[in-house]
Amino acid sequence: MAISLSKGQRVSLEKVAPGLEAVLVGLGWDVKTVDTGSDFDIDVSVFMLGENEKLPSDSHFIFYNNLKSPDSAHCIEHMGDSLTGEGEGDDEVI
Repeated sequence: MAISLSKGQRVSLEKVAPGLEAVLVGLGWDVKTVDTGSDFDIDVSVFMLGENEKLPSDSHFIFYNNLKSPDSAHCIEHMGDSLTGEGEGDDEVI
């Protein structure tokens, strides 16, 4: 099941898919030259929060320079950084 969201939109995965066990979050974009004449890059990242709703350590911030969560099962994994946004579909996936 795919859900496409625009900036500011929200969805309750608990309501849409009760019992959900795995999720892939993907970003897709096409690079365009902005007024400055420079290209841009979009990066996907995840913050893993503890029971106290705070980041337990820097290794719990998953992004292009820290691809796997610190737990032994690596429950969150960044699939790699796309600098160009070239190609169809998702350019970065967690």
